[in-house]
Amino acid sequence: MYEAMGAIDKKPRSLQSPNEKSSGFPEPRVPVMSLCSRAAVLRNPRLNLLRLLPKSTPCSPASRLCTQSRIAPQLKVFADLRRQHRCFSTTRFRQEQSTVEPLADYLPVCCPGCGAFSQTVEANEPGYYGTSRKSIRKLLAVKRDAVESQNEAANRASREIDGILAEQNGPRGEAAPPRPIEDGAFPDDAVDPENNFLGSPEQLTQVCDRCHDLIHHNKAVSSPKPTILAIRNYLEESPYKNNRVYHIIDAADFPMSLVPRIHWALMLQEQRSRNRRSTKEKYQRGRKLPPLSFIITRSDLLAATKEQVDSKMEYIRTELRAALGRSGKEARLGNVHMISAHRGWWTKEVKEEIRDHGGGIWVVGKANVGKSSFIEACFPKDSKNLAKVEEWMERRRDESEIPQQHEAALRNPDSLLPPAPREDLYPVLPVVSSLPGTTVSPIRIPFGRGRGEVIDLPGLERGLLEDFVKDEHKRDLIMTKRVKPERCTIKPGQSLLVGGGLVRITPVNPEDTVMSASFLSLETHITNTQKAHEMQTEERPYRGTVIMKEGTGSTIASAGKFDLKWDTTMSNLPTSLAKAVRDKGIPVPSLPYKVMSADILIEGCGWIELSIQIRSKRSTEDEFSYPQVEVFTPHGKHVASRRPIECWNFIAEKKKIDKRNRPRLRH
Repeated sequence: MYEAMGAIDKKPRSLQSPNEKSSGFPEPRVPVMSLCSRAAVLRNPRLNLLRLLPKSTPCSPASRLCTQSRIAPQLKVFADLRRQHRCFSTTRFRQEQSTVEPLADYLPVCCPGCGAFSQTVEANEPGYYGTSRKSIRKLLAVKRDAVESQNEAANRASREIDGILAEQNGPRGEAAPPRPIEDGAFPDDAVDPENNFLGSPEQLTQVCDRCHDLIHHNKAVSSPKPTILAIRNYLEESPYKNNRVYHIIDAADFPMSLVPRIHWALMLQEQRSRNRRSTKEKYQRGRKLPPLSFIITRSDLLAATKEQVDSKMEYIRTELRAALGRSGKEARLGNVHMISAHRGWWTKEVKEEIRDHGGGIWVVGKANVGKSSFIEACFPKDSKNLAKVEEWMERRRDESEIPQQHEAALRNPDSLLPPAPREDLYPVLPVVSSLPGTTVSPIRIPFGRGRGEVIDLPGLERGLLEDFVKDEHKRDLIMTKRVKPERCTIKPGQSLLVGGGLVRITPVNPEDTVMSASFLSLETHITNTQKAHEMQTEERPYRGTVIMKEGTGSTIASAGKFDLKWDTTMSNLPTSLAKAVRDKGIPVPSLPYKVMSADILIEGCGWIELSIQIRSKRSTEDEFSYPQVEVFTPHGKHVASRRPIECWNFIAEKKKIDKRNRPRLRH
């Protein structure tokens, strides 16, 4: 066998050159092959078979996680041993490894903007980080320079210490072990305090490409919505004993964004009754039940001033008590806050409440109700305690955020919650966008030096009205600023069109005259009922801006008939009579008419105040029904009614004041 292997290196006579044949020197003796050469020859057919295999071999999730993150040196060594690289060019292998590993090493486990797990594979999925962005390339350069400077400083310090020890111990003395210099850190681990600055984290922490497109280009794909059962599973994995749930409700369509039976669905404490002996804490199966607080966001859409919004607080409590059903009849509802993140109304009180409570602060609500805006306005930042900044810097010296996160992910891979990030004075808060479904998975934001953390949860399903709107007009559904509408008159035989036919409101009695005030960001139009029906069913072209998708007209159905059953006569008195009642305190005389009103809610968009004037006395004894309007929407959904909030009165008073203060013209 050895002779056969040795004959492999001999050249055949037919392949020898003429010079070799004619030379008189004897043929050189072929040396005997070593064992390493023989083993290489035997492995040659096996290598040829391996070259035919695909280059991208699947690996287990654990090995993939280890190879693309900076977890620990031991794990990285084992991952490199498991991953075999057969490459004949060492330079090429180092180049490929240097282009893939740095990006994965410097990425957080989760995107701080949307909560999606970081990845570099699927460009169209949330959490993707690509090198095409300038900020990512700058991040890699900054990280690389920081690592090189730290290594250079550590090597310089070690050389200086070695020189000092050599002078002290002499040329033949043994080197003494290094002594800790600061906080138990050895010279090689010492970090320059000037490099650890407490600046804004946007300089070092970057969001994924999807969040970048949301912030700068207002475009992204909405993520799937979780169920209420998934939110309950998140709460059960809370690492804290003391938890509190903040239910975010939108003021634009209040109370349509209220999650029904939320106490039972999430196993929360029932609302405290008016009994003075009712307990503040309740336990079930040895577990403390989290309390619930209601946050009414975007309250600046209701009125122009804070005092006017505060005057509607009793209305909010009454409607919320009615929406809660039987459990809300005897509830105190002292845990209701009406805030405005845009104006900063009542955010300081909620911020102090979160800071004092600590533990797990869970933000729950439907999609696009303002959860991320609430966190941005009410997150308890630690900017007041500036005296402890030095202590904070010392604690941050030996911390490394990304390795700890990866170790936590490996330690509990079955956890539904992502690992908690490092606490910062100025953390990266969730991305605020009008696109529903911005938050993909829970986002954990620690605060108070370990006292607790705020968890932003994905939004629940709110409605599918946006599915019938063109992509370029989906943002028009959201009312981003306060609307000052004009009061319009729907005459007999007419109807009100909203959004070019997306919603149609028609009085049931064609002889009724209805007044309307649309608190919407959509275009409204009053026209003949027959024309309105043809425009909504796409049988007649609409002259204004059409926001509906083609084919929506075939899905239009009746959403029901709504009664205008709330008496608002006192709010619509004549000017002279209202002034006499207010100033002189005279009783309101009996009037021959009544003003009946109701609010028609459009889910996620706003509301329309409708009012009608009817006779006080009935013409017949059988006439007892209220005036009604019929609403037509896609599939007969996405609308509701409520007691009128009467925000139009603020606009009417402002118009009277402006008219009174108008300067008189002199001729």
